[in-house]
Amino acid sequence: MRLPFSIDIGRGAFAVALAILLYFVALNETNPEDRTQLPGSVPVQVVNVQPGLVVVNQPPPVRITVRAPRNVINRVRIDSFTAQLDARDARAGDNEGLTINVISSDADVRDVTPEPPTASVRLEEVREQPLPVRINLVGQVANGYSRGDPTADPPRLTVAGASSQVGRAAEAVVEVPIDGVTVSINGVYTPHIVDARGNDLRDLNLRANPPAVTVTVPVIQQTQYKEVAVRPVVTGSPAAGYILQPLEVSPATVTLRGNQPDLEAANFVPTQPIDVSGISTTTVRSVPLDQPSSTLLLQPGQTVTVTVRVTTLTTFQTVRVPPSVINLSGNVQLVRTPDPVSVTVRGPAPAFATLALAASDFRVVLDLNGRGAGRWDIEPKVQLPVGLNLESVSPNRVQVELREVPPTPVPTPTAVPAG
Repeated sequence: MRLPFSIDIGRGAFAVALAILLYFVALNETNPEDRTQLPGSVPVQVVNVQPGLVVVNQPPPVRITVRAPRNVINRVRIDSFTAQLDARDARAGDNEGLTINVISSDADVRDVTPEPPTASVRLEEVREQPLPVRINLVGQVANGYSRGDPTADPPRLTVAGASSQVGRAAEAVVEVPIDGVTVSINGVYTPHIVDARGNDLRDLNLRANPPAVTVTVPVIQQTQYKEVAVRPVVTGSPAAGYILQPLEVSPATVTLRGNQPDLEAANFVPTQPIDVSGISTTTVRSVPLDQPSSTLLLQPGQTVTVTVRVTTLTTFQTVRVPPSVINLSGNVQLVRTPDPVSVTVRGPAPAFATLALAASDFRVVLDLNGRGAGRWDIEPKVQLPVGLNLESVSPNRVQVELREVPPTPVPTPTAVPAG
């Protein structure tokens, strides 16, 4: 079947190639390729070191220059790159001018150039040296316990590293904390290598074999004693108007003896009941102690003396007292009698218990000396029963109104008729 038109294959291929070329030209115009140095640097890893050799000096980090489209450069970060120095052909001693290869994790990065492009590395033969293991115990075991001599398994280990650095190693130290422990220790610990002065050689990249040791520290329970507080037990109440002060116990602690679990649970020993009923003065008593439990024993001969102190309770009472007016001038008189004044007193409760306070037990005086007719605010003066103290007076000033005494009328004489 003949087609109504003819196909020119050569022209078609040319058209496709031209379209592809125009696409990449347009793409390059909108997203041109660029070359830039990234901020920061990348550490250099030494790889493929021959067996029996070890790196002595670590190559310095390198700067990275990349070539890629602008949108790729904008998104890549310095941590997207890995720098490696291949030591496959390096030998013991100084190896200079080894090529640094940089690998990008972003496939759109077209070219990566390290700065500098090469580095030097020094390799040394690996040397091994046996070292003793020293156990350093940190802290103290709990009270009532003692520790035995610690042991390490194995007691010696082998350290390996650069031949020029292994000779500085003096011993392998294991730090074992024992502060407050009550049971034996049997654990695995990682030692650290130190020189003859105790300086840590961690920065020398020395490797210990085995990398860890088993340390055993025996912890033994001693004779089991414990000091605990004495707690006084009180019954009754002091006399009326008195309050009980904190009791003084001498000695304040006693020693218990018994098994460890019961000793740990015991925090005090109570006294037998101390009756304080009706006391109003300081009292000193010798008081026996209660046996704390069937598994705990008091040290023989332990007794306590208890001092019981009381103090008076301060109370308050308010009484309404009519005031008395003194020094009133003869030419004035009261318009009305002043209202009673509230007098609040304080004192020891026992004093109130023996007094039946009434208004007649107090005297409130208003001194009107030199006051003429008018209204006056007079400060009341209060006289109290013995043993009491004035707390307050309300009101603290009493208004008194005075007026002049009206004149006495003079009688008019009556006329006497003539006889």
